[in-house]
Amino acid sequence: MEEPENHTIQIKLFKLSPIKEQMSGEYCWLYFAHNRACKTGLLTVERATMNDFTGKTVWITGASSGIGAALARLLAAKGARLILSARSVDKLEAVRQSCLNPADQLCLPLDLADPASIEAAWNHLQEIPRDVDILINNAGMTQRARVLDTRMEVYRQLLEVNFMAAVDLTKKVLPGMIERGTGQIVAISSLMGKFASPQRSGYAAAKHALQGFMDSLSAEVHSTGIRVLVASPGFVNTDVSLNALRGDGTLHGKMDPEQAAAISAEKCAEQIVAAMIKGRAEVFPGGKERIGLLLHRISPALLRRVMRKLQAN
Repeated sequence: MEEPENHTIQIKLFKLSPIKEQMSGEYCWLYFAHNRACKTGLLTVERATMNDFTGKTVWITGASSGIGAALARLLAAKGARLILSARSVDKLEAVRQSCLNPADQLCLPLDLADPASIEAAWNHLQEIPRDVDILINNAGMTQRARVLDTRMEVYRQLLEVNFMAAVDLTKKVLPGMIERGTGQIVAISSLMGKFASPQRSGYAAAKHALQGFMDSLSAEVHSTGIRVLVASPGFVNTDVSLNALRGDGTLHGKMDPEQAAAISAEKCAEQIVAAMIKGRAEVFPGGKERIGLLLHRISPALLRRVMRKLQAN
């Protein structure tokens, strides 16, 4: 069978993994169901493309390292003017200097766990003649602790950083985008926004909330010319596991083996930017762990057994 074009992320997922050979029946069923839906008008593929970032102002949170820093360098190379946000001024400055045309890039420090810090940063931004064309809600914080061992203040921090801050920033830039009739909101979520694994209950809950919020937003603003993209990476080789929170709020401080063997932040950023250009609604960078998406769709019971086995190990 000829490989299908990448009309949907589901089909692209199968194209990139050996699951096609292992489960050809499901692959064929989804392929023909997709084609049938397109032919009958039940499913339409509509995209607004953005081939040129020249002169576009892109606000990236969590820009001091990892995916955020990789996105910054890539978008700067494509002509974007950046607003780089994170807590560490020194790290932000290092990323700014590593970007093409560093004089055009702006560092705007903020702490996403503190709503007052977000408000202060936003007020400062109003003094600068830059309309935000693209917001990339990238900053995030994960978890390594069982439900029983996690304090409520840790859950609140995970929700504040991973969800509430993204909602706050989105609501701040949205009126201007609607007034101009153009814009793009990008949320860097996770596969944990689609299903959940042990010791990540707060992180998974926050990412599920982020996915739901962005899905609703996408439906609300589509007619205004604004596009919404949710990127849900699997494992990416960043410091995210080092900075994960334990149940008492201290740092995990360890590089998970899966993280160490994962795709690079640069490769992840390339896939996200490609999805932005194509006007996609979703993209799933990562490796073989994306099989969890397929299991979640065709056999949730099997996925639950896999997750129980992970906890037992």
